[in-house]
Amino acid sequence: MKKCLVLVNPNSGDGKNREVIPQLKESLEKSFDDLEIIETKKPGEGRLLAQKACREGVHSLFVLGGDGSFNEVVNGIAREDHRPIIGLLPGGTNNTYYRLLGDSKDLSEAISAIDLDKTKEVDLGDCNGSYFAYYACFGRLIDATTSTKGEEKEKLGPLAYVKNIFKALPEDDNYEVKVTGDGESYQGPASHVYAFLVDQMGDIDFSELSSSLSSGELYVYILTDEKTSSKISAAKDLLMGKLDKNEAVESFSSSQLKIEEVQGKAPSVDLDGEMGPKLPVNIKVLPNHMTIYLPKEN
Repeated sequence: MKKCLVLVNPNSGDGKNREVIPQLKESLEKSFDDLEIIETKKPGEGRLLAQKACREGVHSLFVLGGDGSFNEVVNGIAREDHRPIIGLLPGGTNNTYYRLLGDSKDLSEAISAIDLDKTKEVDLGDCNGSYFAYYACFGRLIDATTSTKGEEKEKLGPLAYVKNIFKALPEDDNYEVKVTGDGESYQGPASHVYAFLVDQMGDIDFSELSSSLSSGELYVYILTDEKTSSKISAAKDLLMGKLDKNEAVESFSSSQLKIEEVQGKAPSVDLDGEMGPKLPVNIKVLPNHMTIYLPKEN
């Protein structure tokens, strides 16, 4: 029996996810022998339901929610032997990962773009036993880029990112870090350390490097100068796709990473927008560890 589970977070985004359930049901039910739709009611429930779906041999698992809902599902399936094919829909506020897959900002259009014949194996990241699909980092520039909403971008273009970046800069902390990868290392000051599974954020390419969601690499960026002017310069180069060329940024790629704070501070690591473990952390790539559906427009 070919079963599909749909997890719906009714509270994410604009709170209208329930309204598209009939359309989603009509889109999926003809392709599966069994279609079950469950609304999550509390934090962490998505992880437990995703883990249960793995152990019951569910074929496909669709997530109608935002980045937090998707992160719960990633953490529910990552350790399991059988992992359903994941279908992601933009039912949240930022839909950061979905923006890598499709351009649709409209949930109804995204449901119409579901293509059960198009799948892709993608990497996951493991950070001290917690999992992420996109990035592990600390530092507030990541908040500024991921929290930039579609409405802001439509009105202001790239200036929408600039506005949020400038709001975030004064709140940065600075650390003394040791970062070690495959034959690469850095020890010194840092206000931001990013490790991405793909070298872009939404529609922003960080560099001219060729990358994909299944590269087997972490793309690492370390902002080494705490001066506000250096952070502004790095933000400008981030938006121009030249972050790896900035003099205040150390960058390299690696399949694994160790990050330590040598003065004993222990900032928490952000995993796809969710609070992760505190430093020190060991991060590694799990190549082709998750299979996802791609929208027709991809």
